[in-house]
Amino acid sequence: MIARIISGVFIVFIGLSARGLAEPPANTDPTVKYVGTKTCVQCHEAQHLSYLDTKHSESMERVDPDKEVSSASFHHESSGNDYQVLRRGDDLIHREILRGPDGAELARTEHPIVFTLGSGTHGKSYVYHDGSHFGQSPLSWYQDTGKWSMSPGYDVPFHPGFGRKLSSECFFCHVGDIDRKNGNPNEFSILEEKIGCERCHGPGEKHVARYRENPKFAGADDTIVNPSKLSRELSEAICQQCHLQAAGKAMLANKDEWDYRPGLPLTDFRIDYQYRLGDDTMRVVGHVEQLHMSKCYQQTESLTCITCHNPHQTVPAESTIEHYRKICLSCHNDQSCGEPHAKRVEIAQNDCSQCHMPAQGTEVPHTAFHHHRIGIHSGQATSVEPAVGLSPVLDVAELPGMVRKRCEALAKFQVAQEDPGNPNFRDYGIEAAKALIEVKNAGQADADATTILAMLARSQGQSAIAQDLASEVVARERVPSRPRLESLRLLANLAYQRRDFAEAAKYYREVTELQSEPFDYFQLGVSEQNSGNTEQAIEALSKTIELAPQHVNAHRFLAAIYQSRGRGDLAARHSKLAGQHAMRLQRLQEKTQE
Repeated sequence: MIARIISGVFIVFIGLSARGLAEPPANTDPTVKYVGTKTCVQCHEAQHLSYLDTKHSESMERVDPDKEVSSASFHHESSGNDYQVLRRGDDLIHREILRGPDGAELARTEHPIVFTLGSGTHGKSYVYHDGSHFGQSPLSWYQDTGKWSMSPGYDVPFHPGFGRKLSSECFFCHVGDIDRKNGNPNEFSILEEKIGCERCHGPGEKHVARYRENPKFAGADDTIVNPSKLSRELSEAICQQCHLQAAGKAMLANKDEWDYRPGLPLTDFRIDYQYRLGDDTMRVVGHVEQLHMSKCYQQTESLTCITCHNPHQTVPAESTIEHYRKICLSCHNDQSCGEPHAKRVEIAQNDCSQCHMPAQGTEVPHTAFHHHRIGIHSGQATSVEPAVGLSPVLDVAELPGMVRKRCEALAKFQVAQEDPGNPNFRDYGIEAAKALIEVKNAGQADADATTILAMLARSQGQSAIAQDLASEVVARERVPSRPRLESLRLLANLAYQRRDFAEAAKYYREVTELQSEPFDYFQLGVSEQNSGNTEQAIEALSKTIELAPQHVNAHRFLAAIYQSRGRGDLAARHSKLAGQHAMRLQRLQEKTQE
């Protein structure tokens, strides 16, 4: 066993591999229940108060308009939209105004904000709730510039506006606990708004029961996880559940992000993949890969996340240089640096991290984070080796071969979907299909694998096979899970294409109950109208426009329906809006090609 005290952080690493531990903590059992931070605080008030001083405790908060810059407006040049932040009573309102080429207002969408995402150190994003689903505001606050601007990914001519819905996966790294209604990842309530004690220490039911039964218990306590007493792999897994997100990710069969429990290997639940070896560019969540590339990490068993980051301690700003220097000097000495002391003070205030973990820009605008590859950084871009395929970030050698094959296929499908123009992913669809056929023939295909195989079959023109596979998922997957949703959507689309509109409408009705997307509502509206259900068609098409005011075809279809029903006023209104939005989108398209 290796034990060290580094800058007030007690670190113990047991000399066994993570999977070699004889007995994991008792609360890793999936039947052990969470009790909530309020219960933990009854006995651990001091630890809780120290945690509240850290940024982790501020990863998500219920919005307080008094703490926000609540009066702002700006014009977004790329999209031509106007944005406003305003106060209305006790609500903070975010508003988007779409304008035509002549500057006339075409549509206005606004939502009261319910939550902020992010600690505010670098910035914050904002969340609204429309009554059934959570969504992201297109506006974010950037602390480094002290200004409102477009959220990450929105600073482009064509963006989703308020149309980006947030699933339970999106909240995984920001909240303590959620309640998914009937298993639907798109409709849930938030039980604990802040990241709480149990996200790092595991569920507390057994721990609470032990000390209520015997308040003076003083033996070895296996009912709760103490990260400092885990092996390095298991200790890091607690951090990696949020700080590891590479090019692609695949959950193991019948697992979900929320199934992970501290004290267990992360790879028992998911596998994260990288696809560029030697790529030293900075990413917001690239810390894990970067740290593992560091010689400091590779040459010791004791260096890990909590060596530098104590989750219960905030380092005062005036003490940060000395604090982190002490950690470096626990292994190095002052003469280890190749630069003389006077120069180190001159160029970096003798701060090791400025040179060896320099702040670099990320894909998030107006934001920089410290590079986590500890080493010599020349300031020049590292040459990028050619992409050589996906490889797991963490060691998965002990997982069965068929499990690894399935997960790699799912990750290939994901990255190819997210970046379809990337030539490195050109063959990923075929490769994923071949692997998943093998998994299916081996009798090891779960609902996720079968759904993706159905989608791949459809993309390769095998509609009959896609129909059979999707039908199998819908028949077996009774809860409103993601595989059921995607299989229903696939069956709806197949029915629509063969012009079986009654069948398509049946499937699209269920899809729109599970997820609120304008494409599905539009397809439902057309299917309903072609099935003779005009009132239902108007309702679905109106919902399409509510979610996506610029949906040209929804306006056109409504104009035709209203015209056929003798409602010339409404027909003219939607016809005019269709023309104005079409012209606006055409102008934007021309602008992007200039």
